[in-house]
Amino acid sequence: MALWHGQARLSIAGLELFQPVPQNAADPPPDGRSLDGGARCHDDGLMPRLAIYQPDIPQNTGTMLRLSACLGVPVEIIEPAAFDVSDRNLRRSGMDYLSHATITRHISWRAFEAWRQETGARLVLATTKGAIPYTDFAYRPNDIVLVGRESAGVPDEVHAVADARILIPMQTGMRSLNVAVTAAMILGEALRQTRSFPDPAPSEM
Repeated sequence: MALWHGQARLSIAGLELFQPVPQNAADPPPDGRSLDGGARCHDDGLMPRLAIYQPDIPQNTGTMLRLSACLGVPVEIIEPAAFDVSDRNLRRSGMDYLSHATITRHISWRAFEAWRQETGARLVLATTKGAIPYTDFAYRPNDIVLVGRESAGVPDEVHAVADARILIPMQTGMRSLNVAVTAAMILGEALRQTRSFPDPAPSEM
């Protein structure tokens, strides 16, 4: 389910949407591509992932992709989205960070869930209906943190299959945080617990 775009191949749940570009047989195939065709960050599957369920707002999605690029967190986008999930729609928030993000698009919830079952990863759902504060949950390196749509969260069938449901405690009367803020807070805790933060770059003199 690797995502390639631009002058390469885009494969979503096995559907070829663009013709592949022939490569020199002597050249090794690329590890993958981001939404704009740039090289993706390394993905060894040994750190928490972020899954975005049918996103509504491109600016929020772009912000989460920028977050994932900076932290090295792979992203799973579960379609259909409410907008064209392409570089031109996400560039404003994601800027040039998109070329460093590891992104996979799943054509449907069922396609994503079939892939997840094959990997054996736990699904950790961020929800206002969760029972466990996100800081009290014990994360594993292969967990998938799922955030829902800005407008409606996730449907009951997604709640039903989640291995865990977590929430961010808030003051009484407050409905919810921005989804990108939610993703940042939870991923920060997940990376801290699993010691998955990237090594800081050397400071410039």
